[in-house]
Amino acid sequence: MNFFRLLFYKNLNLVNYLVIFFFFVYSILITRYQYDGHHLGLIYSNSLDLINGKLPYKEIFIQYGILTTIINSFILLIFDNKIFFITLFNSIFYSVGVLFISLTIKKFTNINLALLSTVLILFNHPIPWLPWSNYIVFFFTSIGLFLLSNNKKNYFFIGFLFGACVLSRQDFILPLIFSFTIFCILYLIQNYKLSFKNISLSILGFISPLFLFIIYLHLSNLFGYWVNYLSLPNIYLGIYEISIGKLILEYIIFFISESFFLFIVTPQYFLISIILIFNTIILLLFLFKKIKINKEILFILIVGLLSSALALKIELFRLYTSVIFGLIPLLYFIDKIRNKDLRKKMFLLLFLPSIFSICFYPMGNNDLFKNINFVSSNLKVENEKFNYTVIPEQKIKIINLINNLSKKCDVTYLENLTWDTIYSTITNNNRIRVMPYAQFKKSNYKQVDLIESIKNPNSSFINLINREIKRSNIILLITNNNNYYKNDKLEIGSNYKMFEIDETNIRGRPQILRIYFPTKCNV
Repeated sequence: MNFFRLLFYKNLNLVNYLVIFFFFVYSILITRYQYDGHHLGLIYSNSLDLINGKLPYKEIFIQYGILTTIINSFILLIFDNKIFFITLFNSIFYSVGVLFISLTIKKFTNINLALLSTVLILFNHPIPWLPWSNYIVFFFTSIGLFLLSNNKKNYFFIGFLFGACVLSRQDFILPLIFSFTIFCILYLIQNYKLSFKNISLSILGFISPLFLFIIYLHLSNLFGYWVNYLSLPNIYLGIYEISIGKLILEYIIFFISESFFLFIVTPQYFLISIILIFNTIILLLFLFKKIKINKEILFILIVGLLSSALALKIELFRLYTSVIFGLIPLLYFIDKIRNKDLRKKMFLLLFLPSIFSICFYPMGNNDLFKNINFVSSNLKVENEKFNYTVIPEQKIKIINLINNLSKKCDVTYLENLTWDTIYSTITNNNRIRVMPYAQFKKSNYKQVDLIESIKNPNSSFINLINREIKRSNIILLITNNNNYYKNDKLEIGSNYKMFEIDETNIRGRPQILRIYFPTKCNV
């Protein structure tokens, strides 16, 4: 027993790496079966559009940040536009981020708690779900916080990493600037002469990527288009019918009460709630001068608290990659508790629910996992973009049909008026709209008007589509009655034929996909 303990404790670093590697492999195995036509397709289409020479913001719908699109474009360029590699690198970003959080905790505490942090994080959120911008922000932030925890800090590079976070997800700038300001004030108060140079380097590093971005926008005459996108957060608040005050209130109610009552159903929120509640208590104790806080720990604490507001809705994968930074100050203060029994109880409070989470909800209990179809089809996707990705048979048929139809139909445009954004990426046909998907609901009118008016300010996109219909120069994909927008309706005449396909999804929601193509196409 003594030998085992000695062996275990001496090799905790190795164990930590092995745990992360195991979940990384697990992530790759699972995400191969991932088909989220909307979210995955949106990330993929953005990157393809950039590779194909389209202009950001003017011709590409970039929802969060341009750096996410650029990173994924480089990945696709290296790996011949294979969609699988976007999910692969997303798993790498997440795994490396988890590693650096554990290394940061090790710097502030010890290797035991570093390993515990890895277990807590991965047991509650074992794999990244979507190749979304928040995982890239998580990657950059984790490395930045690790560098911040070191005695010899590269302040310019730390600032540069946080600037990269903003370019990956623009709304991250508000919690970051607020946290950074508090950190700088405390730093200046402590030692102005020693700190001024370091703070200046941090600010210079932070604004450097942002400055380069602004220069690029000006040189490409895209600055005005980008400015229009700054109104999207308010539009999304309207779509979800959420005000800032209501959002804060919902968060407070959920995390101090509901999440604990829903533990059996959604155990992953238990850890998030504990982190948010304890970090808030720590901050209040500091403000009332009851405790002292290491300035770096304070910065991390505030980043974790404020960045949680970026998740418009209470969704696990959105919240987790921001709130989890708060695990660093939480474990730091638990480690400072002198009462050993109390300290053990606190560790068990974190550890036992995490065991329950991974054992009973091994896939994270995210609703999106319900869309995974682990059944491989004998059908082959007739498009190399989808190599290494396991796609539901129903979708394979549709992808092959669209792919073959495009080859046999000599038309300029393919317009995807469905929720499945991947349909826009199957062929090399142009599209009239900026957005590669459609959801024509009244709640989305402001969003659609904003984006589509950028490219075509003087004409309705429906009228432009109708013009190409008359020319027999477009293929149309339509679901959910997306054949009209406001007072404009698609005018599909006798010069068009139609395929009608049952597209009932894995959850059993009935849906009909209609594919319209010119009669001149010999199909």
